[in-house]
Parts: sequence; C-alpha cells; structure tokens
Amino acid sequence: MRPSLEQRSEKPTRKVAWSSAGTSGSDAVPTAPYRWVVLGVSTAINALAWGVRSTFALFYVALLNEFAWDRGSTALGYSLSWLGFVIFAPVAGWLSDRWGPRTIVTAGGLLLGLALGLTAQTTSLALYYVWFGFLGAAGMACMIIPSTTIVTRWFVQSRGTAMGILSTGGPASGVVFYPVNAWLIATFGWRTALIAFGAIIAGVAVSLTLLYRERPAEAQRPIDTGEMNRPRAVESTTQDWSLGLALRNHRLWAAFTMTALGVIGFQIMATHQVAHAVDHGFQHETVVWLFSFGAACMMAGNLLGGWLSDHFGRDWVFAFGTLVAMVGIGCLAFLQGPQDVLLLLIYIASGFGFGMRIAQLSAIPADVFAGRQLGAILGVVQAGGGLGGAIGPFLGGWLFDVTGSYRLAFAAACAAIAGSALAAWFAARRPPDAASSPRRLPLPDVKPGDRAVAAHQSPTRAAHDTGRE
Repeated sequence: MRPSLEQRSEKPTRKVAWSSAGTSGSDAVPTAPYRWVVLGVSTAINALAWGVRSTFALFYVALLNEFAWDRGSTALGYSLSWLGFVIFAPVAGWLSDRWGPRTIVTAGGLLLGLALGLTAQTTSLALYYVWFGFLGAAGMACMIIPSTTIVTRWFVQSRGTAMGILSTGGPASGVVFYPVNAWLIATFGWRTALIAFGAIIAGVAVSLTLLYRERPAEAQRPIDTGEMNRPRAVESTTQDWSLGLALRNHRLWAAFTMTALGVIGFQIMATHQVAHAVDHGFQHETVVWLFSFGAACMMAGNLLGGWLSDHFGRDWVFAFGTLVAMVGIGCLAFLQGPQDVLLLLIYIASGFGFGMRIAQLSAIPADVFAGRQLGAILGVVQAGGGLGGAIGPFLGGWLFDVTGSYRLAFAAACAAIAGSALAAWFAARRPPDAASSPRRLPLPDVKPGDRAVAAHQSPTRAAHDTGRE
C-alpha cells in the first residue's frame, strides 16, 4: 500500500542551503578540492603585496644614504602607503565585486610593480610620495582585498582555518623577500633592486591569477549540506548585505575599530621593538635573528588561531590571543639589559598571540556580512588597518621622543590591542533581535528531486532548516 502524502512528508529529508552571488552555503560543493588551490594562490598574492612593507626598512636605509633626506620625511612615504590604503581598500573591494578578483588582482600586481619601478627613478620627495605612497597603496589594496574576499566565499565551515593560512602570507613575506632584496641591493644597488622586485611582483601575480576560479555557488546552485552542523562562528549565509546597509550597522564599525586599534598596537611594536632591545644592550644581529624566530611563532599562531576559531568562536580566540600578546608586551617593556634575555624570549614567543588575532580580522566581518557586496564591505573594514598603520609607528616614536622611554609607547600598544579585543567582541556577537538583518535572498530554481522535498515543507519549515545550516 502506498503511503499517504502526510506519511511521505514525515520521512527524513536532506537539508539544502541556498547560495547566490557573493554568498555560500557550505564547503561541500562538487569542486570543493579546488578551494585549496584558490587559498594557495591568495596566500602567495598576499605574501607578494606584504613583501613591499616587510622589506621597506632595507630601501629606507638606501634612500637616506642616497639623498640625505631627514628620517621623518623619508618615513612619511611609508605612512602614506598606509593612509592610501584607507582610500583604495574600499574601492578595490567594490571593483572586485563588480569585475571579479582575477581582473582586479591582475591590475593590482601590475600597479604595484609599476609603482616600485617608478620609485626607483625618483629624484625628489614629492615623486617618492606619489609613486610609493599612493600608487603603491592602490596596487597593494587591489591585491590584498580581492584575494581575501574570494577565500571567504570559498570557505564557510572552515573559514577560520582558511583565514589562518592566508594570514601567514604576511610574516612569510619577510622570511622570503628580506634576504632576496638584501642581496639585490648589495649586488645591483637599490634602484635596480626595486625594479627587479617590482618585476617579480607583477610577473608572479599575473601568472597566479590565471588559477583563480569563482565558486560554483556564484551561479546560484543549491548546495547540499547533509547533516553537517554550522560552526558557532558562522551565521546564516542566506542574508544578502549591501554596502549601504552594512554602513548603517554598528557591527561594521566595531569591526573597523577592531582592525584599526589592532594594527596601531601591532605597528607600535613591530616598528620599535628592535630599537628598544638594542638600546638596552642587545647586539643588533642577535636581535634580528631572534625576531625572525618571532615571525615563525606568529605564523604558528595564525594557523592554530584560525582552526580554533572554527570550533570555539572567533571572539574567544581573539581574546585569548590578546592576553598572550599583552603579557609579551609587558615583558619587553620591563627589559633592562642582556641579563633579562628570558623576558625578550617571552616577548618573541608572544608573537603566537598576535598571530591568533590576525587570523580573525577578516573572518569576523565575513561571517557577519555575507552577500554580493562582501568585497566592498571587507574593503571598508580593512581600511581601518590602513589608518592604524599610519598612526602606530608615528605614535610610538612620538611618545618615545616626549618621555625618553618606550614604556609609555608600549602601554599605548597594550591599550590599543585590548580595545581591539573589545571591539571584536561586539563585532562577533550576534544581536538578540533581527531588526537590523537585511533582506533574504530569493531561493533559486532547484532540481526536480530537491523540489519534491521542498514541496512537502511549509515555507516556515524550509526557511528554518536553511537558516540552521
């Protein structure tokens, strides 16, 4: 005897999560293994872009020797590259949403290569500011923002892990390009070294972007998630956030503040840590070697912090990383001399905590603001990093000049990263009411088999099951 319609509708059904342009339902897509290729490409792209900043100190010394510019004026070019990022990051995100990551990252690689080549020809501070400060910032933004956005769309269930891997591109850039550029400068001079480095960035970036593919979900396919539970860090991906709606939401500005304060604290330490250790009697060569080990600790924190955030929540991992980082900063602040080498080693190991935090900076807003305009939204959030990067180094140096010590500067770094943790908590916490939630995406056409399942569910039940994924 055939079962009745009611009996058939009570059979277990497979849940289907829907996705549209800019959103994702699950990582379990037919071409899911290719997401690791996309992640590898984006990590390499990030390493290329961050390599310009991580090796700036080498070219900074060469510029001082060549032109006899004062240090403040020369360092201003570096600060302008951060300030330019404030402007160009949202633009790069918006262009990526419109034209796709492959096109914009390709353009970014060419722009950054051109900026370095033109900087090599500079003869004045004004040209140096334009080429390195602003054109370079545009190139870096067009590389970093789209390459980050495409990874957040390919990875949902394991987004934190993916962001942890992606964020290793920053410290890895110093490990790879510092010796390369040091050799190029020593062998050919700083001008030729800049041209060669720009050619490397442009050539490798353009070649790698050929491997980029949009996630099939962009074509509005239904993605079967089976019985996989959504990690607690990830919210419903059936919401479609526009940039205008996100700008009116307090969680976007909490994420912006999280990034700005976090980068202020990080840049104070990264810019002045070597000088502080050398001032207290440590050999420069020894300090450089020890801090290279700190970069390895940071990469380990990137990886573990990303994975932990997928299982225990972004906010808790961010808070724990903050505590570890603050302990390390306190140890460095109380450093008196070579006899306190243990305090220096604790600070170096605290790079692990910094790494745990960095892995969450893009994952938190990507969890909240899924939608077709995610690239532009991430660009706004990352613009906070540009603002923090411009403020941090100057603030640390100014406080040293005023007090004659780095203790107040390092206290300011602690306050900044503590404030960023508080902002991260507000950004990651889901509000109890849904009054500010954006419109739901319309459900696309489904396969005959899936339509049969959906037909036996009430609209409320279908929406409930989809939202639970």
